[in-house]
Amino acid sequence: MYPPRFEKGSFVLCIYDFMDFYNYIYDDIDESDFQHYGIVIKIDEEFLDFMDEYIYEVLCVDGIRRHFMESEIRLVK
Repeated sequence: MYPPRFEKGSFVLCIYDFMDFYNYIYDDIDESDFQHYGIVIKIDEEFLDFMDEYIYEVLCVDGIRRHFMESEIRLVK
């Protein structure tokens, strides 16, 4: 097991991986529709053995809590 890449309180940019799939089907979907900025509020280790990734709960700037896989998150500098 490896430590989480992001810590609670980190300001992050999150982009869902399925964006490319939806862009292929729907031409009118903009990349910004799937970008979310927010603060990491919880790190979930429950699925680490199954998915080999941490799941993060992020409180986005629009006030909605969303869940992202570690590969879908980038640290904002």
